[in-house]
Amino acid sequence: MFRLGWQVFRAHVADAVSVDRFRRAIRIGVLAAVVAAVVMVATEAAFRWVSTSTGLTVVVIVLLAVATGLLALSCCPIARPLDPAATINGRQVRPDTARTVRAAVKPYLRAKAPAVRPEDREAVLVDTALLRRGIVLDLSRWAPLLVAGLLAAVAGWTAGALPAYMLVYFALWSVATLDRVRELGRAERARRAAAALPPTDARPTPPTPPTPTPTATATATAIRTDRVSPPRTDRAPITAHDVRPAETRPGA
Repeated sequence: MFRLGWQVFRAHVADAVSVDRFRRAIRIGVLAAVVAAVVMVATEAAFRWVSTSTGLTVVVIVLLAVATGLLALSCCPIARPLDPAATINGRQVRPDTARTVRAAVKPYLRAKAPAVRPEDREAVLVDTALLRRGIVLDLSRWAPLLVAGLLAAVAGWTAGALPAYMLVYFALWSVATLDRVRELGRAERARRAAAALPPTDARPTPPTPPTPTPTATATATAIRTDRVSPPRTDRAPITAHDVRPAETRPGA
């Protein structure tokens, strides 16, 4: 599921993340990192707040500057607007992302998911599409934030300001992020299973009438022939009793 989730993330990241917004976020992050580095260098020269050697001081400042830039990047909006838009006059009219699914769809996101029922087909298709967009956006924001926290923890541990168990905390956070990738793979598995089902409102195809065989055609012809009255074979002359009187109308 992790491999499938990673493939889905790579295939749909451009659909959920705006390239222009992401480039702007990168510029903001670089600017924030440069400003943070300048401020930390100036304060270190004035107050000596990093109680380490010169080499480790440079490492700490670089790590904290990069962490600041990644933190600024993760705080910038990078979501790509939907087309058609999900808002009218600034008001949300339909959801564009989701972090969970309705109760009827949750069983299909388990590790051992059951077969998708036909009545749940539309719900699975709708909810998994929204969940996919939400997870892709979350991973795009959380990845820089996770790396920023890890770099800050390493810088604090190098400077002697943080204990080593803070690195374990960020390692557990990384595992939680990887679990979201696995959830993305399960959502894609459910979506494919639902897409393979026929629509519930599709009209059933009428059965094709069987093609009559030559034997059946001959039998039907013989039956119709048997039902026809045989022609009259007597040659007796027509009598007066056999002649119908002419119909007369009043006033004729």
